Amino acid sequence: MSKVFFFSIPFCGHVNPGVGLARELVEKGEEVIYYCIESFREKIESSGAVFRSYGNKFYLNDDFVTHNNIEILRVHLELSEIIMEQLLNDIKRDKPDYIIHDFMSTWGKHAAQASNIPAVNIYTTLVERPEGFLKTAGLFLAVAFQILKNIPRMIDICKITRRLKKYNIKVKSLIDIIDNNEALSLVFTSRKFQPYAEKFGDEYKFTGPVSMHRNEKIKDFRVNRSAGRSLLFISLGTVFNNDRNFFTQCIKAFGNMDIDIFMSVGKKIDISSLTIPENFTVKYFFEIPQLEVLKECDVFITHGGMNSVHEGLMNGIPLIVVPQQLEQTHMAKRVAETGSGIYLDMSEVTPESLKKSYKKIISDGSYSKNAEKMKNSFLNAGGPKRAVEEIFSYIKEN
Repeated sequence: MSKVFFFSIPFCGHVNPGVGLARELVEKGEEVIYYCIESFREKIESSGAVFRSYGNKFYLNDDFVTHNNIEILRVHLELSEIIMEQLLNDIKRDKPDYIIHDFMSTWGKHAAQASNIPAVNIYTTLVERPEGFLKTAGLFLAVAFQILKNIPRMIDICKITRRLKKYNIKVKSLIDIIDNNEALSLVFTSRKFQPYAEKFGDEYKFTGPVSMHRNEKIKDFRVNRSAGRSLLFISLGTVFNNDRNFFTQCIKAFGNMDIDIFMSVGKKIDISSLTIPENFTVKYFFEIPQLEVLKECDVFITHGGMNSVHEGLMNGIPLIVVPQQLEQTHMAKRVAETGSGIYLDMSEVTPESLKKSYKKIISDGSYSKNAEKMKNSFLNAGGPKRAVEEIFSYIKEN
């Protein structure tokens, strides 16, 4: 049995697949010590892993919402500096055999680098490489523009980078801060779904989704669906989910249709203030077991987080993707490219565009067929068992 330090970032879209991998490692006899924040303790411990807190100085949580990419980089680098001494002391005391870290867990890569321990990187979203689709997606220009707008933050980044050198940690570029690839990087999608897959070397292993069996049973929950009617599920995920105008547009779009709708909203939305039609069931996101609903529904309107996209497609459900941030835009475009759904930009959302997109998917059987093709590509990728096999093979050689 080996001892593993697992460094996650505290967002559901990252913790859920991490927990799926941790569960498989524990079942194979590994001792997994999983770092996160207190609010995820129960979910992490349910996998059999040992929960360990990042501590009170670690300030990243669900309340941290920004569209400023430079601020995201600064925060991740600052957090690495804040907790690095703690992590290195833990490593010295517990002597883990290897480290697993999320691709955005800057401190995970830095801890492995500073302690010279083998490390495995996990991608909980599509892999974004500068030589690949970042250029075509326009992210390069977007980041360049943001650099000019964020000179004080860039100065902070330079200062932190210099201070981290005392741990023998080298930050080579801005991309290096949150693209923390290793000699082995596990990508939790299929090679067929990954854009520009031919550009990635053997160090990237596409294992498919690893978090399709979460324990998210909610007492007395049931899917209200009328016989013979389609079921539409609407959710913007667990972070950018408080856009009241978007949910109002959905109500206007589908309130008079002969279908049933489940709609998940953020905790800042006052549900009682919404005018809810009879064919709508509206609940807070933490009151809805998403996997259970997806087993029943016919179309899924989603923000485009990788977990949600995978969960929809793994059920063979075509998607309408309304991205809330840049990385979700890449996901939305990929869904459209594979023919498994429609990309609807937030700026184009109206009751008419929502209804038109829904009717197009329902009337055109190719969307469902392509969703099934993606489902099969995910299943054939191997899932958590394949991911663990790749880890064991890599660690054995290192």
